[in-house]
Amino acid sequence: MADFGNEGLADLYRRAGSVSSAYVDVTQDAQNPRRTSSLRQRTLREALTEAGAPEIDIGTIIELIEEPPGVGGRMGRLMVVREGVVEFNEVLSGEPLGELLVSYGPVPALIPLLIHRPRDLNYVVAEVGRDGGEVTLYRLSRTHPLSKVRVKGDTEFLTKVGSEDDFLANGRYQHRTEEVWKRNEGQIAAAIDEVVRDSKAELLMLTGDVRARQLLVDQLSPTSREVLQVLPTNTRPGGAAQEELEGDLNRHLAAILAQEEHDALERLGAGQGSGLSELDFAAVVRALQQHQVDVLMLAPDRMPGETLIALDREPWLAGSSADALGAGELGSVPAADALIRAAILTDARVMVVSPGELPAETSIAALLRWSTLPAPAEAPTPAEAELSGLPSRGDAVTFPRRRASSGGLSTGRDRPER
Repeated sequence: MADFGNEGLADLYRRAGSVSSAYVDVTQDAQNPRRTSSLRQRTLREALTEAGAPEIDIGTIIELIEEPPGVGGRMGRLMVVREGVVEFNEVLSGEPLGELLVSYGPVPALIPLLIHRPRDLNYVVAEVGRDGGEVTLYRLSRTHPLSKVRVKGDTEFLTKVGSEDDFLANGRYQHRTEEVWKRNEGQIAAAIDEVVRDSKAELLMLTGDVRARQLLVDQLSPTSREVLQVLPTNTRPGGAAQEELEGDLNRHLAAILAQEEHDALERLGAGQGSGLSELDFAAVVRALQQHQVDVLMLAPDRMPGETLIALDREPWLAGSSADALGAGELGSVPAADALIRAAILTDARVMVVSPGELPAETSIAALLRWSTLPAPAEAPTPAEAELSGLPSRGDAVTFPRRRASSGGLSTGRDRPER
């Protein structure tokens, strides 16, 4: 399966041809799984048929929902199929958005994906001990790790001796043991720093032996420490259960995404006076057409029945045929799907928010890459201000009349008659 960060989604949106989309609650029924499966298949087939999906797509989607999800708990599965070919198939953990959401048309319906996983990001889990550790790189859009690095440290003099009767139990041995620990953690810290730096990870979860964690943190780079979160338990063999790590990890990932949404809403309010945010529906559409949108926020529940025209090339969407600017029309699609597609294709961030987070009667909002207000006139420099006071060429100039003095020249009328 392809990587479905923004790049993968953009590729999906560019493909031609009508597509079947289905989001299904695939939470396992432990009491009567066979009956649940049969009912789910029948309901899904009826819904897709009513939406106009071809039989080749329907059959493929029904096969997909019977695949083992590989995870437990509540979940939904989002599938996109075009002419029987699977283009997207992902289990989305968390409370399902509903029993069933289906569509058939020129644009995939990916709103469930953006609600479950607002954006993609990389994170690192480091499990450490005094003898080494493992550094694993994950991506939010992948169920399996991207990479894993195992660091095997020095095991000589690894254990301190507490008995005073043992001839090795002396200060020199204890110091040597501490140095071995520190050297081992230095090797792990170097491996962590490299993975965090190369992957641009936004979260580093550290767990394992207490003393090993202490020695390691002191040797991490500032970049790694900036994204560090420590789980105060040991999840290595013999340590705490992995469920605790997963729970803590999910909370920190959710906190990152929640903070980003909070910051975007703050920017939305602050940008009103500077022309860096927009709340008007038509104005947001125009901004998307001009690649001006940095972050698109939308509340799909506030735009039921609204449609826009999806286009086969820039500007990617239009309110009417007159606004298509020569691009081919793929068809009229739900406004939310057209807006999200245009945002992804112009490398904008998309946030699906609840209606209460936007101002009253507002269904979409945008943070802009540049201001819509005209640039203010620059104040003249002192030299320019001085020059502006001088007459320009062609202006009439009036000089003051000078009075004649006793020592000056006399006029004709002052001369005595001869």
